[in-house]
Amino acid sequence: MSRDNYRTIGAIVGLALGIGAMFLLGMSGIVPGALFGAGGCVIGGIAGEQIFDRRGQQ
Repeated sequence: MSRDNYRTIGAIVGLALGIGAMFLLGMSGIVPGALFGAGGCVIGGIAGEQIFDRRGQQ
């Protein structure tokens, strides 16, 4: 798999975790959903790239 695939999968997982964290904190609505979702996507994408780099694939 390519670096882009890892980034995409990480972003999707991050989105789900971000929305899940939002509900666990008792928040709901458009603005919190956007903030938690965007934050989760960014963090998940970065994590996916780091996993790719650690595995040493090209």
